[in-house]
Amino acid sequence: MKSAWATTLLALLALPALAAAPAPFSADYEVLRNGSRLGEATIRFSALDGGRYQLQTTTTGTEGLAALAGTHVEERSLLSWHGDQPETLDYDYVQKLGWKTRERHVRVDAGSKNIDYQDKDRHYAPAYRPGVLDRQAITVALMQDVALGKTGDRVYLVPDKDQLATWRYRINSVSSLQTALGPQRARRVDRIREDDSGRKTMVWLAVDRGFVPLRMLQTEENGETIEMRIVSLR
Repeated sequence: MKSAWATTLLALLALPALAAAPAPFSADYEVLRNGSRLGEATIRFSALDGGRYQLQTTTTGTEGLAALAGTHVEERSLLSWHGDQPETLDYDYVQKLGWKTRERHVRVDAGSKNIDYQDKDRHYAPAYRPGVLDRQAITVALMQDVALGKTGDRVYLVPDKDQLATWRYRINSVSSLQTALGPQRARRVDRIREDDSGRKTMVWLAVDRGFVPLRMLQTEENGETIEMRIVSLR
């Protein structure tokens, strides 16, 4: 007859292994618009107590009109981990441009299955689904999925006013990328949009450095580009 201890051990062994979250890091970037330096940014990913993690991005305009206008953006994502996937608990976005401030907030209560999405002074309540992510936290989800060897298309749920939007990304092959850290092996990930707006989003993740973002490129409908390139990593 099996002991209670042996039964528990067998049950635990039958469970899928839980994947650890990406390692904490702090990285600095230069921000460019249409190839010209616009400002600088810092991304920090850190472990907190209670199994929570924080992703924080600070962007400051240091050149031209961005500097004159005092452009400053703060994003903060508070995440929990479920199995091998993150889920947003809180998200705050604050953009300051001259005398104008724009804010966006997301609060997720998985226990009561509620989401409060605030854009400016409007509140929305999209239906909760497990694994919901804010738009910044997708970076961490991509890092995790690529580290786990997942391939092809990945789909993430992101609050967008009164609904959960589906954001689809495609994991591509590994190539060499020239960076301020020297040549790096990078896996490129592209966002796949269903419309024909011409907008493009691409992220290059460092294969040998914990899949930290090395470069991020956003192309707008009018062809303008906003780019972040890594300059240091700690």
